[in-house]
Amino acid sequence: MSLGSVTGAANIPQTSLAAGTQAMANASKARGTVAARCRPHSVTTSEMGMAPSGDPIHDQQQLQTFLDNIATDGTVGIIETGHWLIHRKLRLHDGIRVCGQGMERTILEARPEDWRQDDYVAMHLDVGETLHPHGIFLSDFSVVGADKSATDNGPLIRLEGMSDFLIERVRTVDASSYGIFVTGYGIGRFTNDIHSNFWNSTHRGIIRQCRSLRGQVGIGCEGGAQNILIMGNHTDGQVLHGFRLASAYDTQLIGNSAKNTRNGYWIDRHRGVHVLHNTASHVERGCVYGGFHKSRDDEISTGLWIMGNQFKSSKSAITDAYQGNNEKYTRIVKIKDNYLQGGGIRLLWSRQVDVQGNDGDGRNAIVTSHQVTGMIGNNFMRLINRADGVEDIGRNTSPSMH
Repeated sequence: MSLGSVTGAANIPQTSLAAGTQAMANASKARGTVAARCRPHSVTTSEMGMAPSGDPIHDQQQLQTFLDNIATDGTVGIIETGHWLIHRKLRLHDGIRVCGQGMERTILEARPEDWRQDDYVAMHLDVGETLHPHGIFLSDFSVVGADKSATDNGPLIRLEGMSDFLIERVRTVDASSYGIFVTGYGIGRFTNDIHSNFWNSTHRGIIRQCRSLRGQVGIGCEGGAQNILIMGNHTDGQVLHGFRLASAYDTQLIGNSAKNTRNGYWIDRHRGVHVLHNTASHVERGCVYGGFHKSRDDEISTGLWIMGNQFKSSKSAITDAYQGNNEKYTRIVKIKDNYLQGGGIRLLWSRQVDVQGNDGDGRNAIVTSHQVTGMIGNNFMRLINRADGVEDIGRNTSPSMH
């Protein structure tokens, strides 16, 4: 469901609305009844007497008041075109619906000289003693961060412990860590404790058509976020990763692009993750994955699909070697129909792999060692090393460079 459909009434010309209202009034008079007053579907900042002032303290107060006022009644709040300045984080609320008028037109900026908090979180839905069951919708605006050196001190937009959310056409610039970060754990704090009360407490969300520029990581999930669709987004210029799933269940990365970063797609502690039809260019590695720590987490990562992607990398295009070991492996891995430029496929820990139909530029190879098991065949690249548990089903051919 797009916010465009939610806010459709807000885009109807006022003359049409006026005519419709008058027609309803006339019909009511004809019936001898009084027309009921309808609640508005949306409210704009100007309707609440607010506009960008150039003063970060005043703009902050305006925006926080605006968010507080639209939080509880299902009204869509439209932050109108303008350059709004903030000097501390904006707190979001359960059930909030916030829409700008375009990521190039509605801009919220935290300037370094104005920022007055220890971390660099600009917008925060913070889980407290209870979770957020009513969904959250963010659309069509930009947030510019105050940290220009990516010091890993807070995501620019952080959302915790919720169900049924949508983030679309939101741009983040200069995040300290993540641009957009969705998580399902913790009580207002960072923890990797898989047994946390709120672990796996974020469900059914969509992040689509967003952009994240610079920072440490573009877009990602953690804390067992489940049933998340991350589709059609673009990241550029991150220090570490374009997209990062540090802990995710049944989550799909589809049709995204990452460029100018260390790793295009970084996946760890996961189950049922699909990496489909994405691109990465000017990266060291295209897709890197690890897994749960079997003894510590009492769980094994399973069901990883890496299919139909195009990666242009200077090192391994697809690998499980980044943080893998014999306690941290993934079982049931399908690596199929990818096109690789530069790097090849390097596996050390994966079990029950199915590697087929991958193509390359003639410089690529498939290398397996350590504890890899499964089958490999029908690839347009060489299999130059084979672990004892791997069956070579043949037809691994190096394509001609001509």
